[in-house]
Amino acid sequence: MFWFFFTTAQVGPIQVYGLITQSVSLAPTKPLAQPVEQVSWQYISNGKKYRLADYKNQQLSFRHSQFSQRLNADNSGTRLWIRELRSEDTGSYTAIIVLQGKSQTVDLSFTLTVYEPVPTPDIMMEKVRISPDWCNFTLHCSAPTNPSALSYSWMYRHKGRYQPYPNGTTIRVSLQPESWDGEYLCLVQNPADQKNASIAPREFCPDTRLTKGILGGYKLRQTTVILTLNLQTDD
Repeated sequence: MFWFFFTTAQVGPIQVYGLITQSVSLAPTKPLAQPVEQVSWQYISNGKKYRLADYKNQQLSFRHSQFSQRLNADNSGTRLWIRELRSEDTGSYTAIIVLQGKSQTVDLSFTLTVYEPVPTPDIMMEKVRISPDWCNFTLHCSAPTNPSALSYSWMYRHKGRYQPYPNGTTIRVSLQPESWDGEYLCLVQNPADQKNASIAPREFCPDTRLTKGILGGYKLRQTTVILTLNLQTDD
């Protein structure tokens, strides 16, 4: 009588992010030490475990109707591609890899989170106070829709240099004329996607909007302005 003992090496979980309608791959971060004999993929969602697919003899067999016609595999079945992602694809995935000629399996686990695409943000500029020496204003960034897990940050770009601002939707700015040719960028992102919009102070700071005041001086007229922006989208 012969006894066979299998040992299991566990790797992960590896965090993976994807976008609805896009594709994502689940794959080892390092090459395996031995050739692969076969791979079984499992899927866990809401505490339930499902048999997802099997890869053997260069063939991928589907085992779960949710992923029918949306799966491909390569690298001897150790890399799984999921196409046309859906929100319900979020969950835990495990590849049980049997190595050739070895009494060993490798369990490779992944945690996949599927996000909605980030909408292109809008920028509103308000509370403008302008003098010959200073341009003071407030910038507020917002998304037209509010998908989950959005974060906001600002950067000032001037002559090839970037100055980050504390994260948040609103910043308050005071600029002298030599800095009016810069640009403010609002970046909105989740772990899988990012969009940005920009606004340039030179579009509004030169407009002093002065009215004659008492004692021969000038009085500033405070205004609220909503600008139509040229929006930039990161590919």
